[in-house]
Amino acid sequence: MERRRFRRPRLSLNVQACSNDHAVGHVLNLTDEGVCLTGRGAPPAEPFPLKFELPLPVYGQREIHVLAEPRWHDYLSNGHWRGGFYLQADNDAIALLTTLAGRYGDR
Repeated sequence: MERRRFRRPRLSLNVQACSNDHAVGHVLNLTDEGVCLTGRGAPPAEPFPLKFELPLPVYGQREIHVLAEPRWHDYLSNGHWRGGFYLQADNDAIALLTTLAGRYGDR
């Protein structure tokens, strides 16, 4: 089974996702390779730099920087969208994402 088909833990923290200092949305669930975001307006259609703003520090860090590539999105009846993104990250960001999902995910 491909990794992307594994269940992603839903986060119990409110983690905001930003690009170029503008809010994109909020994290619903994540792994070290992918994230599901929800937001308003139009979802990003091209790869973009993504910054996760953490409400609590993880290993002393309050931000995680990655490159996000859109994979899918759908629109919800409340005017929001939900979308899946593939993440490209360095080893430090992967460690932070894995810890974030392990500590605050709903496994």
